[in-house]
Amino acid sequence: MPAVLITILTAFASSLVARMLLGAGLAIFTYNFVDDLVLQAQNEMHGLLNNLPSDIIGLISILKVPQALSVIMSALGVAAFIKTSKVFLGRAT
Repeated sequence: MPAVLITILTAFASSLVARMLLGAGLAIFTYNFVDDLVLQAQNEMHGLLNNLPSDIIGLISILKVPQALSVIMSALGVAAFIKTSKVFLGRAT
């Protein structure tokens, strides 16, 4: 009986470790990919904001719009990372 139990626990542990390593590797890959996309979008938005007249840039800066855009883009990046990780791991709904 103990030999069967040890075999079952060994199979479970090896499967768990393999799944954790696979998930961690895919998570790092998807995070880097999504982070690059979000960074490109942020750079594009900042470039477009810098083309505005100086009066409007001053008003936008007082209203903290660039910081708000940065927070929104970061949240979108995290949400996209979570969704792609779920797709890679097969738990997408």
